[in-house]
Amino acid sequence: MSRYRNLAIVVLVCGWAWTARTTPLTAETIYESVCREAQHVSRASFAEPLPAEQWSATLERRREKWREMIGLSPLPERTPLNATITGVLDRDDYVVEKIHFQSVPGAYVVGNLYRPAQVSGRLPAVLYLCGHSLGKVNPPYQANPRWFGQNGYVALVLDPIQLGESQGLHHGTYREDRWDWPSRGYTPLGTEVWNAMRALDYLETREDVDPDRMGATGLSGGGVVSWCLAAADERVKAVAPVCQTGSMEHVVVDRATDGHCDCAFWINYYRWCWPDLGALIAPRALLIAAGSEDVLWRPFAYRDVAHRIRHQYAVLDASDRFDLVEDLAPHGYTPKLRQAVFTWFNTHLKDDPTPVRTDVTDFVEPAENLLVFGGNLPEDDRMREIDTLLVKPADVPELTDLETWQRHQESTQGRLRELTFRHIPRDCTPRPGDVRDDGSDRQGTRFATHEFDTSDGLTLRIKTMRPSDAAWPAQTVFFAVPPDARSTFAGGGPSRPRFANGTITAGVEVRNTAATSVGPGYLWTLRRVYPLLGQTLPERQVYDLLSGIALLRRQDSTGPVIAYGQGYTAPLAIYAAILDTDISEVVLADLPESHENPATPEFLGILRIGDLPQNLALLYPRPITFVGSIPDAYQWALDVYDRFGAADRIRVVPHVRNWQPFEESDGS
Repeated sequence: MSRYRNLAIVVLVCGWAWTARTTPLTAETIYESVCREAQHVSRASFAEPLPAEQWSATLERRREKWREMIGLSPLPERTPLNATITGVLDRDDYVVEKIHFQSVPGAYVVGNLYRPAQVSGRLPAVLYLCGHSLGKVNPPYQANPRWFGQNGYVALVLDPIQLGESQGLHHGTYREDRWDWPSRGYTPLGTEVWNAMRALDYLETREDVDPDRMGATGLSGGGVVSWCLAAADERVKAVAPVCQTGSMEHVVVDRATDGHCDCAFWINYYRWCWPDLGALIAPRALLIAAGSEDVLWRPFAYRDVAHRIRHQYAVLDASDRFDLVEDLAPHGYTPKLRQAVFTWFNTHLKDDPTPVRTDVTDFVEPAENLLVFGGNLPEDDRMREIDTLLVKPADVPELTDLETWQRHQESTQGRLRELTFRHIPRDCTPRPGDVRDDGSDRQGTRFATHEFDTSDGLTLRIKTMRPSDAAWPAQTVFFAVPPDARSTFAGGGPSRPRFANGTITAGVEVRNTAATSVGPGYLWTLRRVYPLLGQTLPERQVYDLLSGIALLRRQDSTGPVIAYGQGYTAPLAIYAAILDTDISEVVLADLPESHENPATPEFLGILRIGDLPQNLALLYPRPITFVGSIPDAYQWALDVYDRFGAADRIRVVPHVRNWQPFEESDGS
């Protein structure tokens, strides 16, 4: 009997092996690709805790990286707050002060401060941060700071921007197509954290506040700001985010990004997840409060985050300063969660661990009583333009001498590599796939398709066209297929530029074009997901273009490589050439003028390094050809070439068919 059982096993194994050999590999969809990348981000985040010595040695460097990812590196100047109390409500056992201050000159932060009616000495302070509703007048957001004011704390509750009496905009990429925000390196999370830091500055000035006993808490959007403030500012001695804890893996796989506006996330240059924030808060007191039925933040995610953070606290001998409390409840407060939060602050700001048995009262202050501006908002409030003020853009460099310019050129290219394009490898050579001869036309022009696999799991194609009069090797013009191309049949279809002079063209079907086009059902989500992975969709398309170039360079028929771009794909060609110095020339048509325009392809933090005219000049002294005309914004790049003796390398042709490869004799 055992003999036949062994034979059956052999047959099964052989059958499996035959299947494995003959079943083709299946390419991932873009959704599957980003899910896998998000899993890498979350599962690598403090997979094991840092030893105490290493944790301490890297703390300030990690904190500065964190501030950079929320747009606060360098920190803005701490200008005068001009704090003003516009009214006071006396409510027997507590007092409400209506207050505003300016986090940057002319940008108003609005809030209510709750304190005991009778104050003797300095009290602990709690900064309460609201979620997305009516702001400080919302009944739950009145009730919590009121409890603190009635129980021996000074509690300041702030309106989030765009809500209550606070002006500005939260819904940038979420609702307003503000795709310039990623290019600026801006997220409203940075504004909320900066406003909260300035609120701590204000609390420190008050005679009734003990600056060594300040904490922060908040629900939903206020919960995420609590996390992020405590990671950025060590003055927060205790923090309790409520219903706003999860992982990159969760929000990407479940598409939970669709349920969050821009303030829920940071510009993730360094591919961090929530445990990285917890490790910055450690060993200060951190309580995660969560509802297990929360549709926005699921238990598998926040429990895993808590598990990783708990290990770091244990290494730092601070296990009693971290905890997770959860209730069988949807997104929002429950008595259990509130009482745990109140006990947490009593324990760590008052040294009183006695469990709190009281809860918030049902009283609701009429909203009009709590208004700071009384219904007349400042017309000149610069919070409306905070997205252009908070993150420092790059200065336009002065053109002095060639040596100074070359130093700037080298350092800026390095900065692009280490920040905006840090996840594009120097060697983009992909794994080659199938090659198909697609036939020829009556003129002898030959067409082919080349497949390759990207490092993040996609199978892409290159559509080549080789004229019968092409040399061997021949100059090859590479272009990214535009997203709106209906077809790439026969060498790239209508999107193929009509170059003459025996030029080979190679159209790279970058992601979200041709067979990988995702359509409106996922495109908005995808553009908001990629920054959570330290990338953008256009940045990934630059990587795809570079991979296609690297693949065909291995062929003997490929001569000098020229990058071509028109409209949307023109910036892709520019940045591909900046990253690949062996690209000999760039040909551009209908070039966008600035990354400040939301319609221009977005690249993380690019405006912190340079705008399109300055970045184009980084190609100096390689030739640049404009098709049609040179946009006025590019005069600066022309001045660089002119000042440093390469004016003849900037050319204008009426049509791509008029283009000729640049030769040193041109213009001489």
